[in-house]
Amino acid sequence: MITASLQILLSLNLVALIMLTYNYSISKKDIVFQSYFNQEVLEDIHHIEEFNNVVYPILNDLSNDSDFRIYRYIDTLNCPIYLPQEECNVETCNFKNFPGEDPINTVDLKYMGEKYTGQQGQNIWISIYEDLGKNTSSDMHTHMINLIKGIHSSISISITEQFDYGNKTGPNVDFFFWRVGYYPDRIYNLYFLESFLMQASKFLKINNIELQTNTQQKVQGLLSSFNQMPIYKFDYFNNLNEQDLKQYRDDIKLLDSYMDCVHCKRCKLNGKVQIHGLEAAINLLFDEKERVQLEKNDVVAFLNTFQKISSSIKSLDAMFERRTQIPYENMKLTGYSLIILTILSKVILWKKK
Repeated sequence: MITASLQILLSLNLVALIMLTYNYSISKKDIVFQSYFNQEVLEDIHHIEEFNNVVYPILNDLSNDSDFRIYRYIDTLNCPIYLPQEECNVETCNFKNFPGEDPINTVDLKYMGEKYTGQQGQNIWISIYEDLGKNTSSDMHTHMINLIKGIHSSISISITEQFDYGNKTGPNVDFFFWRVGYYPDRIYNLYFLESFLMQASKFLKINNIELQTNTQQKVQGLLSSFNQMPIYKFDYFNNLNEQDLKQYRDDIKLLDSYMDCVHCKRCKLNGKVQIHGLEAAINLLFDEKERVQLEKNDVVAFLNTFQKISSSIKSLDAMFERRTQIPYENMKLTGYSLIILTILSKVILWKKK
């Protein structure tokens, strides 16, 4: 009777081990990406990740530099849809501005991290995509929508990395997969946005911006990295015309106005910075006149946006690694249990003999 029970337990443990091994394999990022994307896209992603590994530490360093932490903005109220104007009651929603000219707010971005649940923003994003969809008339505009979706993916990843649990913040792996990890298009749009920012960075000039010598050297190090790394072919926007560019700017204005619908001041600020950063990237790539006239606040928004997207791509690896750790730990426990049961079964059979 005991031997039969052990045999049943052995069989159940073996089945559990096989299932956990399978779950472990399908949670690994490389295997998941191979099922999501074709070989050409995988090669593009690989190039972007190689490049990101080079620029991420530089961008991270720059984002902590005093020259690129201070951001100035006007807190507008141009929400295009009706929402009850309730203040966010979560402590991390609010922040203090530096004294400045009214209505211009000055903030230190170092203390404006995205630490919130993100539960209240979905209706706003739905309205954004509905409005943008009305204007879809060309492949060029579809590309712009994908860039905006890339920002959405990045914000979702930031939320899941610093999820607000009430008494603490930390990674929320399940929330990551619910919001991003199970959606190949959302992952792809993040890489698409990174490649767009990579291209825009090649046109960034800081000659007319007052920076500390140390900061100038860091930026030059970032810009020189573009010459050292092979940039893959990126020709999605080759046929962009003046009408497309005007549509992009209209989209940016629309997106910025929707950020005024966000009740959480910290969330609103982070959204506006990244929209401003995307606007700066568009000017860098497509408008030589605007490119020359970029002000320091534009460059602050651009580099901080680039850092956010770069950080989100690094977080993809971390989230998939955390996901594999769960079945891996269970595999170890099940494996140990299988060994113990096997030994016990053999001991009982030996004694019976």
